[in-house]
Order: sequence, then C-alpha cells, then structure tokens
Amino acid sequence: MKKISKIFVLLLFVTFTFSSCDDFLDVDSDRVVYVDEYQLRSANDTLYSMFGIFSKLQKLTDSYVLLGELRGDLMNVTDSAGIYLKEINGWNISANNPYTSNIKDYYAVINNCNYVINNIDTSFVKGGVKVMYKVYAASKAIRAWTYMQLALNYGKVIYYEKPILTLDEAKQSYPEYTMEQLAPVLIADLEPWKDIAEPKLGDLYTHDTSDGYFPIRFLLGDLYLWLGAYYNDNLAYYEKAATEYHDLMYKGYYINNRNFKSSYEVIGGVFSGSYTVWNVIEAGNEKITDIASSNELTVNYSLDSLALNRMITPTSQALNNWASQVYVSSAMLDTLGDLRSKLSVSKTFYTDITDLDVVDKSNRYYVTKYMQLTYSGLTSKKKRNGILVYRSALLYLRYAEAVNRLGKPNLAMAALKYGLNKVTMANKKYVPAVETGETVPSYMDFTDVRFDNNMGVHMRGCGNVNLDTTYYRIPDFAASAQPKQDSIVYVEDLIEKELALETGFEGNRYHDLMRIAIRRNSEAYLADKVSAKFAPAQQAAIKAKLMQKTNWYLKY
Repeated sequence: MKKISKIFVLLLFVTFTFSSCDDFLDVDSDRVVYVDEYQLRSANDTLYSMFGIFSKLQKLTDSYVLLGELRGDLMNVTDSAGIYLKEINGWNISANNPYTSNIKDYYAVINNCNYVINNIDTSFVKGGVKVMYKVYAASKAIRAWTYMQLALNYGKVIYYEKPILTLDEAKQSYPEYTMEQLAPVLIADLEPWKDIAEPKLGDLYTHDTSDGYFPIRFLLGDLYLWLGAYYNDNLAYYEKAATEYHDLMYKGYYINNRNFKSSYEVIGGVFSGSYTVWNVIEAGNEKITDIASSNELTVNYSLDSLALNRMITPTSQALNNWASQVYVSSAMLDTLGDLRSKLSVSKTFYTDITDLDVVDKSNRYYVTKYMQLTYSGLTSKKKRNGILVYRSALLYLRYAEAVNRLGKPNLAMAALKYGLNKVTMANKKYVPAVETGETVPSYMDFTDVRFDNNMGVHMRGCGNVNLDTTYYRIPDFAASAQPKQDSIVYVEDLIEKELALETGFEGNRYHDLMRIAIRRNSEAYLADKVSAKFAPAQQAAIKAKLMQKTNWYLKY
C-alpha cells in the first residue's frame, strides 16, 4: 500500500470528533463517523461541524510558522534548540520530525471540510437567508488554504473532494497535483462563493472564532499570484490577483490607518531618544485571519516558549533590515531605525547565559511577536492564543507585488510609501498616467472615503517617508537598456524587504522567497538569501542543496 494510502487509513481514526455534544468536545476522540450516521441539518450541527474543523486546524499552527520561518532567512536556532528545530533550520530533516511528519493532520482538516461540504443542508433557511451557505463557503476556504500549505511545503498534494470514511475509499487512487496544477482547480472551486459572507458564529463554547475565517478573495488573490509566478508573461493572472485583493480591501474596510503610525519623539528639532510604537496587530481593522485556540482546549502553541527560551532567534539579516532603514521625521530630519523592530524582537532579559559576547549578536534577541499569542482582550476564562495568517498589511503588500508585475511599479511604490487613497492616485508624480491609463481600472480605484486615511506600509515604522526624496525612491533607470523592467525588479526587491520588516516571523517568509525565485527563474535567489544566515563553513553546502529545486520541498 502506498504511504499516502496509509495516511488516508489513519484519517478513519483521527478525523471526525463529533456525533454528540460530548463527543464533539472530545477533540482527541478516535471515533469513526459514517455518512448516514451524522447529517448536518440544524444550527447546532453547524456549530459542531465548524468546531471540529477549527480543532483540527489548530494542530497545524506550530508547523505553519516554523516551516515558514526556519527555512527562510529571518529566523535561526541556537544551541539550546531541540534536534527537530535544528533539522528544519539545517535542511536535514528526519522522517520522524513532528513538524514535517504530521501530514495526516493536514488531511484531517481537509477530510473534516469535505464532510461538511458534502453533508450540510444548504437549503436550510432562517430569517429568509440560506444560512448554511456561509458555513459551506467557509469550509471550502479552509480546505483550499490547507491544500495550498500541503502543495507549497511538500511539492504535491493528493486531491479529493469527498470525505474518506471507509477502508475502500482510503485505498482508492486520487489525482496528485503540484501547486501549479492545484491553483486552477482551487480557483474554480472558490470563485462562485467569494461573495458569500463569513458565518461569524462568535464563541463556540470557549473558542473565539471571530477572526477564524479565510476570506475567499484573499485566497483567490494568492492563487492568481502563484500562477503569475509560474507564468510570468501572462499578465492576466496579476490583474486578477490585484482585483481580488483590491475588492477585499474595499468590502472589508481594510486600510493601513495613519492613526497607528509609530514615531520617534522630536524636541527642538532633535530626536529625544523616546518613541511611541503601536501594536497594529491588535489595533483598528488590521487582523483578517488567525488560527486561535482557547486556553480550555488541549492544543497548546509552543512558539512563545521556544522564543522566550531562546531556541529560535532572529538572524543578523533580520536585525540589520530594521536597523538600516531610514526613519524620516521631516524633509530635513531623519535617523536610522525602523520602529517595527520594537514589537518584533527584543533583547533577552537573561543575565546568566554564557554567549552574550559571541560575534553573532542575534543570539541576544528573542522574537517578541510570539509573546503576544495570548490575546488578553477577553475574560481570563476565554483567553485565546492566535497565530496570524492574514492581515491588512500583508494584503497591501501582496497587492503591491501583483500590480508591480503587472507593469505598474510606481503604483506598487505608492502602496509602500504614500498610501493608496484618492490624493495619492491623483498625483501624477506618484502614479503617472502611463500606469493609470485613460480609464482607471477598477482594481486601482481608491477614491472611496474609506481609503482617505490610508498610509503607506513603510510609514508604519519609518515615519514620514512620503516626504523623502533621497533614500526611499525608485532610481532613474532612463539610461538602462530596460528601464521599466529594472524598475519592476527594484520595486519587487523593496516589497520583499518590506515583507521582512512588517510580517517577519509570521510564517510567510520561505514561501515569499520561493515565489519570487520561481518568478525570476532563479534558484540562486532563494539559495543566496537562505544560506547567508549560516556560518561561513556551512554556507556552500546549504546553497548547493537549495540550488536544486527538488530540495525546496519536504518529503512525504
């Protein structure tokens, strides 16, 4: 029997965790559920089914972040890290590594989603609304996201749309897709449901689901962006990605609010050394999707303890990214240092460690983003730990990536430097007419009042960079043989740096680098950045491994 068949057999014992309220709450139940035994025909059934999906999704969180960051250039391990973390970081992963051998947990999420999709009564009407459609669409979105994680991490995925409930079904043959093949399949599956509202079920027992849904438009944008990377000469993919991202900004009221801009204090025309920083992740309308766990459930995230105990640390590259940014107070006053570092990393408080004098100063730091996993805005009984997946700043950076490759580097730069609003779009120095055209495309329409307070993503940590004409700008490539192409590549490099500055350690980094490397048809792009975090004696071996694209993916 193929290994994947063995994994599907395991699904019969780990997937379904409900048939009554008591069984439903027992997230470790090994009970098998059959189609005729449990039909989803009531509101309570809906709650139970979504809770089952969420409880399985939580098991992916540590792997989602650690695989996304330790394989990238921003996170490293220390000597005190466990063997499994060192394996991931060093690209030498054993078969029993719990962060990579948990493929059955991904398929458990998919199987739960398949069960809901195939058994929910979408004809059920309450208040004149087919309320089950919301759960149906939400389940499809979670399934699509989980399939994407499998394809991006393992290079291929076994695709099926019916729940596996019997041994015969587990042993059947199913199509196998790469990410390139999977994307069109998921797009076709999601497209009809992108206008269906999220269920907004609130608290399911002690589990807060308020931010637990995956907007279909964000997923569609990402899928089109990946297709653009595989087929970079097909600009239609980038336009579709930009359209989905823009429409989500508009419909979700997602903006980068100027009220939450961190700032250095200036007294008498001099920096005082004091500063104010905003935790934008918990402010305004920043958070879009997280995977949360109540403190009363059995799933415990380990990222905060791994960071606090200095098993994972920021790399020197990550620290230098923030330290080398120019903070602009005015056209005449600037300094070095991106304030977003203050809420991303912090110097260790330990006084008894022996390696404070090592050359690699990154060992002095821990990742403070993980100290904010527990959201204290709820009562102590309902405290929740949440792993971010999607947020507003990431939405704008993905939009910038799409429109830049669509041939609009100035528009992409405006998303970073000025903020997308009607004032910015009307300024032809910022977004020239050659990029807007005679009729502004719908994905470039930011005239609505909801965007008025929108600022550039880079302004969040670097002050009034909109006033800067020296440091943060697109160089004049007029003398170049390919001025437009050079501008696009330059801005894409800025977007990649901005992703590190704004969304570092959140689980996206490795796939961001991989997507750009695929787009540029350059294994060296990924290999150079990742290998640079290692000691000189290790760099050549790591780079050689990553120059082989087959090594980018985990093994089943």
